[in-house]
Amino acid sequence: MRIVGYADRLSVRAGEEIAFCVSCEHDAYEPEIVRLRRGGSERHGSALVEEPVASGLPDTLPGRVQATTSGSFVDAGPVGPLDELGLAVWFLPTLPGDEPRPLLAVGDLVLEVSAAGIALRRGHAVLAALAAPPTERRWAFAAATLDAAGEVRLRLHRPDLPAAAVTARTAPAPVLGVLRIGSDGTATGGLGRTFNGKVARPVVAAAAWPEATTAALAGGADPIGLLLPATTSALDLATDPGGARVPDRGSLTDGGEVRHLPTRGVPGPFWAGAETDFRRSPAEFDALHLHDDDLADAGWAPDLTWTVPADLPSGVYALKTSADGDVDRIPFVVTPARHDAPVLVVLPTWTYLAYANWRTYAEYEAERLVIYGEARGIDERDRWLVAHPELGRSLYDVHTDGSGVCHSTRLRPIVNIRPDYFTPTTRGFRHYAQDLLLLDWLDRRGEHYAVVTDDEVEREGTDLLSRYDVVLTGSHPEYCSAGMLDAYLAYTRAGGRLMYLGGNGFYQVTARHPGHPDAVEIRRGHAGVATWVSDPGEEHLAATGEPGGLWRMRGRAPNLLAGVGFTAQGFDSGYGYARSAASADPSVSWVFEGVSAGAGEVFGTEGPGLGGAAGDELDRADVTLGTPADAVVLASSVGHSEKIALVPEEVDHGYAAPPPGVHPKVRADVVLLARPGGGAVFSVGSIAWSTAMTHKSGDNDVSRITANVLDRFRDEPGPVLGEQQ
Repeated sequence: MRIVGYADRLSVRAGEEIAFCVSCEHDAYEPEIVRLRRGGSERHGSALVEEPVASGLPDTLPGRVQATTSGSFVDAGPVGPLDELGLAVWFLPTLPGDEPRPLLAVGDLVLEVSAAGIALRRGHAVLAALAAPPTERRWAFAAATLDAAGEVRLRLHRPDLPAAAVTARTAPAPVLGVLRIGSDGTATGGLGRTFNGKVARPVVAAAAWPEATTAALAGGADPIGLLLPATTSALDLATDPGGARVPDRGSLTDGGEVRHLPTRGVPGPFWAGAETDFRRSPAEFDALHLHDDDLADAGWAPDLTWTVPADLPSGVYALKTSADGDVDRIPFVVTPARHDAPVLVVLPTWTYLAYANWRTYAEYEAERLVIYGEARGIDERDRWLVAHPELGRSLYDVHTDGSGVCHSTRLRPIVNIRPDYFTPTTRGFRHYAQDLLLLDWLDRRGEHYAVVTDDEVEREGTDLLSRYDVVLTGSHPEYCSAGMLDAYLAYTRAGGRLMYLGGNGFYQVTARHPGHPDAVEIRRGHAGVATWVSDPGEEHLAATGEPGGLWRMRGRAPNLLAGVGFTAQGFDSGYGYARSAASADPSVSWVFEGVSAGAGEVFGTEGPGLGGAAGDELDRADVTLGTPADAVVLASSVGHSEKIALVPEEVDHGYAAPPPGVHPKVRADVVLLARPGGGAVFSVGSIAWSTAMTHKSGDNDVSRITANVLDRFRDEPGPVLGEQQ
């Protein structure tokens, strides 16, 4: 990608400003605001539809290449000049290699570690080195002192081994500069050269303390009790894990800034294992897990700022940047300045962020071939992404050290939030590009609607939703906070109508990171569909302290809100639905007005991508998980192959053999449920539903069913379970 960029936000209210950051290898590029009407490309089998918007932008802007250095660390100070210095830190290396990585630094004096041992260097000159290899994923303690006469002492305490030490001499010189943990300040313009591993209890003092002090620190003694507080730094890494600053218990600095979202709320070297919640024993959770590919903000300078016209209709837009045939579209949503539409569409942007820059398609192309049983190709932007590990990973990836990624930021180029992005999983449309199909369907019907994102629902809650007669979800609203669940449930209990037009929604505990509000955080825990699991003691979100994992495991299964919950997934094909006998009852038969399939008959077997309305990830009704007893199952998917697998939390336990063939829990259910006061929920049980709606330009039964429900929900304030008057 010779031109690529990102905005400073994913949504902006009409009348407000949005800034765009662009990296362009060309001398100049053409900026243009477009409204995105439909996702697609030649490869998708349907064209992308966009409309130019009068914007007042310049005809061209100069191109420039912008770079990012990834990698999390902490910095404080500057400190000094100091004639003598002591450094100490606990560390747990997760990716020890031949190249030394910094543990603790003041200016150009760096205590570093490699697979061979530890060293103290000044600039590029090694002052002392200790050939004592640390043990991977085991805590160790390193200390170094430099006195005014130039004597250097280096000491390493490792588990199950005697302490190792070395002494050397160097020319004395004052030490001054920024105090850094896990970094020496090197800007690589790519993958960071920061430490991979956990760090805890860093100490920096204006003293070349004696060996007895080193031994005491290695035993867990409080440095403030051993050293002069006025000339000591003891940054408290346990305080406020959801924040972006750490206080200094000494007075050498004013505290430190936590950069690029390391994992926090992490057990340290003195964790006893009795508590797994850092809120109950914060002193034991005093570590950070640093990664060289952590990223909070790509850090690019803005190329332009645009004030959105106050009368611009709510919808999905992009800054289209073009240069010599290279094009990128930087997406954003314009939210309404006035709430005068009856219909609200909520784009699941937290799920977009969860999958942002998912690297599976290029990095595991051979493995994907096995999963699909066929070559589906990939989007070439994913190959470009392989060369740019500094642009961060998705919440489905693992870091370079193999640990799970639990933060995702929007302040970076995200190649798969693009209207023409091709997803091999579904042979084309998924997530953002797919949700544009829903907007196209609404446009074709002439609907008056507004668009917001998960951010607005999280921030404004029921106050926002209650302004609309009907709320429509996107195709995959998987990642959500407690506040979002509360808002949707309160909305439907107060007379609001929700159309859940997707699958695997309301599934994963997620929170906005308070220290970096442009990022979201999860902890996978040990349940559900996962490509990694949380390390021991790391199941709680640093952002909120709440346990992560599945909402279902916290008594809030999606069925309670939507009537259905995640049950199975598979990517071989899409399938149709068979109408239930209950669907013919006059109280609900209006849903199927104009539909050719009768009770017991199948509809929805065609569509782009996987080829049917029931595909990708599927949800089913289950009263034992919270589906209301009076909810009506209108249809259930049929004909699935044995490649469609139950999700882990649905697998039968015990000694009894599973039923032969396709498990009866492998199905998508279409459900209609009513709530007091006229509230209602319509759920379709499948991610693929909204792609099937577009088959034959919307002239299909899936589209007609959706239209019938939308019309009834919008226009009829009375009970939904009853004949239309």
